[in-house]
Amino acid sequence: MKILYILPSYNIYGGTPRKTLWLLEYFKENAVLYVYSDSEKEFKKFFDQTGAKIYEGNYGKNIFKHIKKILKIIDEEKIDIVHTQFVFGETLAFFIKLFRPNIKVINAFVGSLPPENRLKYKLISYFYRKFDGFIYVSNYVRKEKEGQFPILKNKISKVIYNGVEKRDIKKFDKLKLNKYSLYTTSGLTKIKNLSVLIKALNILINDKNYKNIYLYIVGDGPEKENLERLIKQFNLGKNIFLLGYKTNVGYFLKECDIYVHPAYAEGFGIAVAEAMIEAKPIIVSNAGALPELIENKKSGLVVDAFNEKEWANAIEYLIKNPEYAKQLGLNAKERAKKMFSKENFVKNYENFYKEILNEQKN
Repeated sequence: MKILYILPSYNIYGGTPRKTLWLLEYFKENAVLYVYSDSEKEFKKFFDQTGAKIYEGNYGKNIFKHIKKILKIIDEEKIDIVHTQFVFGETLAFFIKLFRPNIKVINAFVGSLPPENRLKYKLISYFYRKFDGFIYVSNYVRKEKEGQFPILKNKISKVIYNGVEKRDIKKFDKLKLNKYSLYTTSGLTKIKNLSVLIKALNILINDKNYKNIYLYIVGDGPEKENLERLIKQFNLGKNIFLLGYKTNVGYFLKECDIYVHPAYAEGFGIAVAEAMIEAKPIIVSNAGALPELIENKKSGLVVDAFNEKEWANAIEYLIKNPEYAKQLGLNAKERAKKMFSKENFVKNYENFYKEILNEQKN
């Protein structure tokens, strides 16, 4: 069994490249990687260390040049399975299947958002008819995708949760977190729903007089100005910090008191799983895949995604009940070790690959 993985970049801070790195480490000489852009080359060394063969195709959006090179790789490396994800990768996989119909093509869904327009929907729907298997990162993503593309219900598929490892603390930060600190790693986009946290802190700080609560947000994105405007509106500039991108996420996870994640369309929530493995008390929204990760009142608190009063009450409750908060964190760690171990992740992929190949023999 030999697998070709198709990736957009080497950026190990992205969930998909990091997962692919684990698979390359596991399959070693039976794995081949094709990266179709030249960005984040500084992380290539980690992929080189796996022992897998690596090919690059810096052809921009020129699909024909990519396909020509990939087909040559497939033939020379005697590839059995092509594993891809994302729209451009799906497009490449379709043409691979067209020219090499005996190759098994697997597509992994890492998010739940539908295609941007009707044309893309029709094209992708046709692509999926040709693919052999599908992997979903959560039951939520499976439900969403099967609703968007009914053809998927008749395809071989499996839900495989992301694996997670404890974040290393490679360096400390000049910023020392205050007590009581809330923390989240998040892109500043609408679906991350960060405004509800700002509104919740407005209730706690300005209405309930909790002056010593602080929120640290690591990440960047198009909603930054709107969030800054809301922070200013509630006069919370001394309590809420938009820190931009940080490479030392492990430091913030270790130092924070509560991890909060209010996204309303999260396909999985790798940042939540990382907080779980760090044994942090966690509050998440009751939307997307997050309720699959956190059992309400057992391994964290699950609250209404858009109700700032519920968020404020949940934060206040954990502050007032530190022993309960600590126990939630310990329970979360145990749950993460069982559900999101790296070992389970790679083994589940191996079993799925075997299932796909056995289907071919049958």
